[in-house]
Amino acid sequence: MPKAQERTPIEAALRRETANGPPGPLLEVENLRVYFPSSTGLFHSARNYVRAVDGVSLTVADGETLGLVGESGCGKTTVGRAILRLLPRGSAAISGSVRFAGQDVYALRRRPLRALRRHMQIIFQDPAGSLNPRLTVGAMIGEPILVHRLARRDQLADRVAELLRRVGFSADAAERYPHEFSGGQKQRIGIARALALNPRLIICDEPVSALDVSIQGQVLNLLAELQAALRLSYLFIAHNLAVVEHVSDRIAVMYLGRIMEVGPATTVVRQPKHPYTEALLSAVPQPEPRRQEERLALRGEVPSPAHPPSGCAFHPRCPLAQPRCRQERPPLEPKGGDSTHLAACWETH
Repeated sequence: MPKAQERTPIEAALRRETANGPPGPLLEVENLRVYFPSSTGLFHSARNYVRAVDGVSLTVADGETLGLVGESGCGKTTVGRAILRLLPRGSAAISGSVRFAGQDVYALRRRPLRALRRHMQIIFQDPAGSLNPRLTVGAMIGEPILVHRLARRDQLADRVAELLRRVGFSADAAERYPHEFSGGQKQRIGIARALALNPRLIICDEPVSALDVSIQGQVLNLLAELQAALRLSYLFIAHNLAVVEHVSDRIAVMYLGRIMEVGPATTVVRQPKHPYTEALLSAVPQPEPRRQEERLALRGEVPSPAHPPSGCAFHPRCPLAQPRCRQERPPLEPKGGDSTHLAACWETH
């Protein structure tokens, strides 16, 4: 690695963390808000905002997998893209704090931000749409390696072959184009590309939702193997709680841009403290069709993020809603005497 890159603040912070142990989270997100402007009125003069993310706070420890789960449109993907600064400049009003290895991500300028890109990568939901059909697999995986000067051109083929072997391909796959692979194979290529720069954190944005069930298990097992071998941290975004429980150390449940519940994966799934989490669990298909369980059906539709409800965002659909829920936003606080299990609900204890 070139000496110039070793002296960046991110590199120095990661070296200190590795040497001294994990004093704090690798990723810290505090009160993140992402509002997209929306014009209304006859002449588009009135200005409104779609509150895609409305005060999200979360942490990811070194080597940990945090599952972020919720219905489609709740803001999960926007959280991931905001963390990586992938939202187009000027497209949204963003506030709050995102810190990686102690460094303020939104305070970094061109050169330090480029160094940061090495350590925070993403696996996209659509494996076909995320790959350039005009480039070979080897060119796609090798390009970031050359950009960040992590290998010379005469070393590139060996580095690409090593990455392909890690995700289950032979070296000759580097000469082929994306259309020659199946959906599951394309996702493996996306994983290899995410690994190309030796990242510490990977945001997995619905990485298996577009795949057949049989292939989903293979990709999830691959991600687990890579995490153990390479000391990776994951922010795993999904809408299927059964999948999230399988891969996560902790789970954060999101609704209408806000975190409703967060805690150890087993605890959240087995002893949910928020009515919305209970509704999500109730909607998970059971492997035994004859098994009869009462389902918690939510009333009404998800409110518009352009006009979110006052108080608790979930109160219009909540079976436990009380007058206080309509007026005051509940804090995310410990429930059941467990400091690691938090929920934003006035009616659970």
